[in-house]
Amino acid sequence: MSLFLTTPTSLALSATDFFASDLCTVHSTNTKICNNDWISKPGTCYEDTCCTSFETATSWYYRLAQGSHVIFSLLGLLVIIIYASKYSSKHMLPDNVRVLVNIMLILMFAHSIDMIMIHVYHISQSYKAVVSNPCSVRVQVSFCALFRYTFSFCTLGLAFCQYCLYIDRLLCAFYNDYIKYQKAIQYLLVMKWIVLSAGVIAWVYREEDSESYLLSCLNIPLDSMIDLSFVTAAVFPINIICCFLSVIMFRHFKKKENRSRFEINSHFTAAVDVESSEFLYIVTISQAVFIVIYPVLSLSMRFFYEDTPRPLHLTIATLSYVFSIYCFVIPLVMVDYGRKRDGTRRTRIWSHVKLKSVGKEGADNYFGMMKSQWE
Repeated sequence: MSLFLTTPTSLALSATDFFASDLCTVHSTNTKICNNDWISKPGTCYEDTCCTSFETATSWYYRLAQGSHVIFSLLGLLVIIIYASKYSSKHMLPDNVRVLVNIMLILMFAHSIDMIMIHVYHISQSYKAVVSNPCSVRVQVSFCALFRYTFSFCTLGLAFCQYCLYIDRLLCAFYNDYIKYQKAIQYLLVMKWIVLSAGVIAWVYREEDSESYLLSCLNIPLDSMIDLSFVTAAVFPINIICCFLSVIMFRHFKKKENRSRFEINSHFTAAVDVESSEFLYIVTISQAVFIVIYPVLSLSMRFFYEDTPRPLHLTIATLSYVFSIYCFVIPLVMVDYGRKRDGTRRTRIWSHVKLKSVGKEGADNYFGMMKSQWE
């Protein structure tokens, strides 16, 4: 989860020094003095003053980076609406899976709205800023709290929701009384998702300094960065396990479908499980791509931290927050899957409708279809 827009220092400055100091996050060689900076403490490096923030916020490339979040978020909203209104009913999902997928859609929808509000606000503020008051481009941590809690809850909530999906699929595959307790399992998983997501967010931001200032509401307060790093390292790698589980679940339900072909109720349930497993496999693989991309971008930023001008570095850091693109691509994958399933189903229906049903050819068609049920 690319929430770390304030990045660690080079190896020459220890992590302890970095997080304990409010004055300098780099070994600065810049001797400029920032006038009219009423936020930074005396002795603060020029790179960490309001003047650098002003230079960054008013640069065309930083505004372009912020604008990209707005564009992808708007596209994400559009695709989510298309999927929910047109394609969500085109493929079969078990009740528990559908509930959790709907929660994922709601989280992505909320995240997209949050990103639009954050970046439209900051872009508009950058055009109002004046050189005589460079600190006007910064915002207090307390002001950003609602925005920050929203996108943090959405991103972590998406991860925990995915884990709940696979817990449900494992129970469906190996718990004999799953059908009997399906509703109870659904309620427990949803409650677990809410408690985990809200609890982790409250823990991560428990020590934030609400009176400090940030360049963007997308930034994470320094007091919370270490905790968020631990949470990210612990939570998101499990996505890779979910990728393997998606393959195992698909094969398991496929075998179950083949074994139950002469029991109508069991066969239909197994067919739904197979289709949902295929759907989850495609979605999980798409999610895994973003989980792999994030650490690569994050490590690259940290490696070139000292050698990159601060405004450019902050721009790259803003672009590295991949969840705006995530909330566009994942619903797009869902739409594509629903569209293909709908097309396949229509093709099969029309192929049966066009079959001749009378005479010798009709008899051959009929007995051929009956024979295929035993193969």
